[in-house]
Amino acid sequence: MSSRFHRLRRPVGVPVTFLNCGPAEAVRIGLAAAGGRNLEVFSPSIGRQLLELGLIDEIDLHVAPVLLGAGIRLYDNPGGVPVRLHRVGDGAPTAVVNVRYRPVR
Repeated sequence: MSSRFHRLRRPVGVPVTFLNCGPAEAVRIGLAAAGGRNLEVFSPSIGRQLLELGLIDEIDLHVAPVLLGAGIRLYDNPGGVPVRLHRVGDGAPTAVVNVRYRPVR
C-alpha cells in the first residue's frame, strides 16, 4: 500500500490495483487479494492510520547508520497516543537494542 498513488505508474507485467477508499477498506481488499500472505504497507501516513485503527500486526523497522536532517518522520503523530511495541524477534522479546556507530571520515 502506498499513499502516493497519484505518482505511481502501472508496472508492465505486474498486477497492480489502484483503490479509492479508506485505509480499513483497503486492508480488507488487500488481505483478500493476498490469499493468506502478508500485506505490506510502505507509507508512513497510511501506516500511522492503520496503527490507530488496530490493523497492524507487526512492524519491521530497519536501522541504517545514516543521520537525516529533514524529511517525513516514520509514523509521526504529534500529540497523539504513543504506540507501545513488543519485540518478537532477535533476542529477548522486551530488550532494548543498543547500536553504536562512528562517523566515517
